[in-house]
Amino acid sequence: KMKQYRDFNLKQILDMDVPNEDRISVDTQTKLISRMTSLWNFLIDEYPDYVTQNVFKKKSVTITSRKAKDKRDNFTDEDIQSIFHHKNFLPACFEANANQKIKFPYYWIPILACMMGARLEELCQMRVKDIIEVDGIWVYRIREIGKYNEEETRVKNPYSERDIPLHSELVDTLGFVNYVKHIKKLGKERTFWELPKRGNVYHKNVGKFFNQKYLVKIGLKKKGKSFHSFRHSVETHLTNANVNGRYIDFLQGHSQKGIGGSVYMKGIKPEVLLKDCVEKLVWDVDWNKLKVSWK
Repeated sequence: KMKQYRDFNLKQILDMDVPNEDRISVDTQTKLISRMTSLWNFLIDEYPDYVTQNVFKKKSVTITSRKAKDKRDNFTDEDIQSIFHHKNFLPACFEANANQKIKFPYYWIPILACMMGARLEELCQMRVKDIIEVDGIWVYRIREIGKYNEEETRVKNPYSERDIPLHSELVDTLGFVNYVKHIKKLGKERTFWELPKRGNVYHKNVGKFFNQKYLVKIGLKKKGKSFHSFRHSVETHLTNANVNGRYIDFLQGHSQKGIGGSVYMKGIKPEVLLKDCVEKLVWDVDWNKLKVSWK
């Protein structure tokens, strides 16, 4: 899926010293082999004249050495309420950073994460022109733009290119669309223009603030909990709300589970995803108390 390896065949790839950060994780390898095993079982059942054995069955699958207790954990509903309690969140974003340039990114990005389930870098790289209206629904349009190594925006994989509808609390209560319009009037191309690009990413300042300072301050910096926990929390919350699993995958930019998933779900309408998925994210947070003025 990475552009710099697409023109090589399998043998050439195997002969390369591919760095660990470019390799898929052991967990992902396990999932892929499991899916291929299921596919071959189907082929054996349906086309026994052509397929006589499951070439993936009993192939070695490396078991991750990472213990369950060391994996990233969800934020509970109580954690979310503590994170976004106005007496905790607002002072940390604004008063503690009174003399700092970066304030509003620290405020908006965690809120967006719990309303979208998007990845941290996906949020930090947002441009003002990526917030658009589609059939009367405000969405964040995530696309990879630019030549290789010169991208304005990047995505993790092909499934990550998607339109995420903006939750009504973001639009109506907190006024995020109006904030983006305000930033556009200032002549800025990036919504969170205050974030410097470090290496090829914009998220490092936000990650440091949220993980190393804010979670510690409110007593939630436990093993396995970090900004990425928002993604797990969103997935768990929507699953418990009986939301269609393919809607959840589409929202979060995951590959579609099941044969044909990416084909059937690619054209999902924003109003459907908003009504049947995004609006199911109800965190019992008083968002009115988090309203701020940016003018």
